[in-house]
Amino acid sequence: MKNKFLILIFLFVSTSLFSQEYVWSVYNIKVDRVNAGQVVSAMDNFLSKPGNLVDGVTVSLFEIMFASDDVEATHVIAFTGDPDAMNAMYSAGQNDDWQVMMGTFDQLTESKGSAAGRSIHTFNIEGEGPIHHILQLNVDDPGKYAPAFKKMWTTIKPDNRLTLGQFVSGRSDGVSHYILAANDDFKDLVTRREWNAKERAAWQTYREERGDMEIVSTMTRALVKQWKK
Repeated sequence: MKNKFLILIFLFVSTSLFSQEYVWSVYNIKVDRVNAGQVVSAMDNFLSKPGNLVDGVTVSLFEIMFASDDVEATHVIAFTGDPDAMNAMYSAGQNDDWQVMMGTFDQLTESKGSAAGRSIHTFNIEGEGPIHHILQLNVDDPGKYAPAFKKMWTTIKPDNRLTLGQFVSGRSDGVSHYILAANDDFKDLVTRREWNAKERAAWQTYREERGDMEIVSTMTRALVKQWKK
């Protein structure tokens, strides 16, 4: 059920791959608009204190801009980092500051699911933007799809950051992978790229080599605030 989670994941170089891919987890919450500022303050009070933010982990709060009617979450809290850093975060104890923050969450938010996974190929990391468009995919043959994706976007540099990733836990029925495309603003989100002959040829090859796939759903989120060391 798509309303059980909202996979709003994270979504690169001239033509070289991101030096190291990452793992991630997301927690989807519903909060009344009037209380959203208190949620930001609670996260900021906790994450801004020394020792509460693990080295190598980035925490991002996103607001959902566009999604289908069955998506109940209004915001997404995303954690990203390398496996060791993320493991250190989940192994850390819960101090008094954590309890205070979670007390605010218990009063003001409803949980709408969670998920975890990893990136596979990331391109144009310099093109990160505050708006993320996410396509959730059902990939028939990952052994074909991932190499075809890598070949396509190594040949043709995307305009902005672009990630292909895989769900490990918390996925909905029929969803195996995702594509995250970063955008600078709303115009960037809704404007189609004009392809030249080389790009059209690369796209056609990609479609032929990737195997069968289905776009299960799409959604768009906007960054509210981000914390990292």
